[in-house]
Amino acid sequence: MITREELHRRQESARKLAADAGLAGLLAVGRSFYDRPGPLAYLTNHFPPFPATAFSTGMRGLGHGVFVLPVAGDPVLCIDPRPYRKDLIAVDDVRQSNDLVELVAGVLREKGLSGARLGLAGWDILPVAFYRDLTALLPDLVLEPADHLLNRLRRIKSDAEIGLLRRAARIAGAGLQGALQAIRPGVAETEVCAAGTAAALRAGADFVRYLRVHSGPWSAAGSRWPQATDRRLEAGDLVALDIIGAYQGYQFDVNRSAVVGDPDDRQRRLLEAVYLASRQMVEHCWPGTPAAELVRVARRCLDERGFGAYAAGMMGHGIGLETVEEPYITADSEAVLEPGMVLAVEPGVFIPGWGGANIEEIIVIRDGPPEMLTLIPARLW
Repeated sequence: MITREELHRRQESARKLAADAGLAGLLAVGRSFYDRPGPLAYLTNHFPPFPATAFSTGMRGLGHGVFVLPVAGDPVLCIDPRPYRKDLIAVDDVRQSNDLVELVAGVLREKGLSGARLGLAGWDILPVAFYRDLTALLPDLVLEPADHLLNRLRRIKSDAEIGLLRRAARIAGAGLQGALQAIRPGVAETEVCAAGTAAALRAGADFVRYLRVHSGPWSAAGSRWPQATDRRLEAGDLVALDIIGAYQGYQFDVNRSAVVGDPDDRQRRLLEAVYLASRQMVEHCWPGTPAAELVRVARRCLDERGFGAYAAGMMGHGIGLETVEEPYITADSEAVLEPGMVLAVEPGVFIPGWGGANIEEIIVIRDGPPEMLTLIPARLW
């Protein structure tokens, strides 16, 4: 568990960054626990339990939470009227309402911040209707994007966070093992999905957001809705598995590729190419390495084996309280790897109409070689 002491240290670090930026404080926004709780959960350990819902009279912001963190003065956590764990929340002043817009406006007036310049962490999470209504109530309020400030803290994980992500990765492995054990001719994708989801929950997952099971030509989709269909597996099918969920709020996201039976020569070449690209990316995950270099390493490997034209654009991302965090591992990324970053490294190849493969590993950047958090075998053929 993340201790209250660690959460309070995060709040003080965020205050300092806000003050250094000339801001009077921060508003940190989060959405439902299975969606985008990041900025809010990072500072408070509150995960909104209700789905984000439509706005109506007197019901604005359900499924969200807003943390008001002044540079000077006591913070206030504004949430909807759902039960919450007082023993886990690192904020003494928690206020609840069905109308979060009115609640936040009142808190800002009380704190003398109704006309202040505030940073908004969660700029892409706050509903436009919330922003519109809040600034209509407080016309002198100035909100500025501040995700870059909080992300500076979030991208380097503490020992406690890495411990939770290590456990999350183990749970993902248990879920994938359960799914793999269900793979055989005649079994529906939904049955494989159910077996893997149940295994992850038994292993301790808070929830499994989805376990994508894409078989045969659908393995080339990368991602598709629904997560699994009633399509029945056939001998020789490529099967793409992608499990996402969380343990104590910290996410897991692991892809594996398998075959129903033995792969043919083309399938084996594809699987081996993606496997080698994954290994080479992980081997280059040292401090000081540009994230873009990891993409170049993978593409070179895939090009040499004839699959480069079908390579995925994004080949990984940070992971923590949300499934996809900074840094992005893309060809145009300006990020440089630092000790304490936790990355999901995932080169993939997707050939339309035929099939695809993706192998994803969760790793920690260390001062030396990276630490592999995923333990489930990557070569499953």
